[in-house]
Amino acid sequence: MPTTTDAAADLLSLTGKIESALRERHHLERVHGLGPVARAAIEAGDTTAQFYTNVLWHLSAQQDSLSHTRDSTGTPPTLPGITLLSQARRVLQEIHQPTPAIRLASSAIVRASSGDALGPWVAQMRGRSFSQLPVYDSGVFAGLLTTNSIARWLAQHLDESGDAVIENARVRDVLPFTEGHEHVHFAGPETTAAEVVALLRNPRPPTAVMLTASGKAFGPPLGLLVSADLPEFVATLNF
Repeated sequence: MPTTTDAAADLLSLTGKIESALRERHHLERVHGLGPVARAAIEAGDTTAQFYTNVLWHLSAQQDSLSHTRDSTGTPPTLPGITLLSQARRVLQEIHQPTPAIRLASSAIVRASSGDALGPWVAQMRGRSFSQLPVYDSGVFAGLLTTNSIARWLAQHLDESGDAVIENARVRDVLPFTEGHEHVHFAGPETTAAEVVALLRNPRPPTAVMLTASGKAFGPPLGLLVSADLPEFVATLNF
């Protein structure tokens, strides 16, 4: 069984390593203490620090406390159901070896071409519950086909009986009906899970995050991530 001294020493060691890692990453040589260092990292846009904000505050408080006193029970203070020691180890691991987003991304990406007939894609999106579909022409991203853009197009293409006429429609006909907020964020294969969480939690999130070898709109997609993937990402980054 770990003693009080062991638990306190381990927690102080871990918080010190987290502080040092964040200080080095953001060149904060003049900033000391986990709290001030974490705050500076968060303000600098460090997505790992942002994801673990609450944990970092708890660890900072314990670092301050344990620097002066020792817990008499021999058990580290806890967040609900999880010891701070476990959380500190997880945060440190994510700082040094961040989880690659591509590990969690869907690599079996269905994609259309702008010259494809629209009808079959509408049927497939409905049948497979897709809300968006990337459109590629000759290996270059041409746009995002979304259920919302299809609905806008259909509303303007009704026959006299009120039925939508899509027999002769092409995917390219719908792309101009995509609105500005329905956009794709391109990122490279080195993108971390924490970075994707930050993107999709943004007040104005992209409709999709597309991982490509170049991090740009050309070349085949390596992974596609949407807001529906957030629970899995959060669960992976949590303990």
